Amino acid sequence: MPLDFRYYISSLAAIFLALGIGIVIGGALMNNDEMGRRQEQLIINLEREYDQLRAEKRALQTGLADREVELEVLRQFNREVLPLMVKGLLTDRCIGIIKTNHSVPATLKKDLINVLKLAGAQIGSNIDFSLWPPTSTAYRALAAHLDFGEDKHWFNQVLTAFTAEVISGQESFTLATLQANNLIQVNQLTAGPLDTLILLGGSYEDKADLVEQLDLILAKEAKGRGVTVVGVEPLTAKGSYISRYKNAGLATIDNIDTLPGQVALVLALASDEGGNYGVKGTARSLLPKTALAGLAYGREAR
Repeated sequence: MPLDFRYYISSLAAIFLALGIGIVIGGALMNNDEMGRRQEQLIINLEREYDQLRAEKRALQTGLADREVELEVLRQFNREVLPLMVKGLLTDRCIGIIKTNHSVPATLKKDLINVLKLAGAQIGSNIDFSLWPPTSTAYRALAAHLDFGEDKHWFNQVLTAFTAEVISGQESFTLATLQANNLIQVNQLTAGPLDTLILLGGSYEDKADLVEQLDLILAKEAKGRGVTVVGVEPLTAKGSYISRYKNAGLATIDNIDTLPGQVALVLALASDEGGNYGVKGTARSLLPKTALAGLAYGREAR
């Protein structure tokens, strides 16, 4: 039988193919064993890391619970010490408070008023501006009601008249008209002039920055009438007014929603010490240093 080279070559190729498949399968089996060992080690490592993370989590939870207890003790301490620090420091002051941005919580102003009363101050006016600026319809209606023409500065004149009435403590036409049109809410207005005006600003909304159109106009008019003006805002305000207040020459408190901020306000007013207090970049210190020194000296003198 003659030798068929084609059969020989195909047989030889089949042998090499079988050998190659055997090598691949053998290598795969060896690799699978190695992979299994690696997977087993990986699982062991993951379990070890998981146990470590659980232990760290328990330690953090314990630490957080301890810190919360400490914070609550500090809060209680601050609440009890606050009246002792501020008592009687503002007995000769008649203060007005205007919340210029509707997004600032009303509860914040309530807390501020309580602190000022603890210091002995009389609250002469307590007014909130509503959603601002008014709609174009309300804007035109207000202009017509107040008998203003096409003068583009007419609303500045309204704010000027508003400030004069607030400072005098006499509710008259402008205040009544703004309230009738739901643009302000007069919570309190005591007869008699103010010596201090607090502008409670800052914004919790991106599109509610009204400092140029409202706050600075009120501040300029009040300062022109010899009234001390302080601009304050919450530490948590999303949009800060403080830098503009500062540039306008106002004393400022940038954390009025905290007890240190409220103490800073009382001390600054008691000592007639201007400046910028709080914790933001515009602040020069947390509290008025001169007022603190004077307070300590006064306690020692007694």
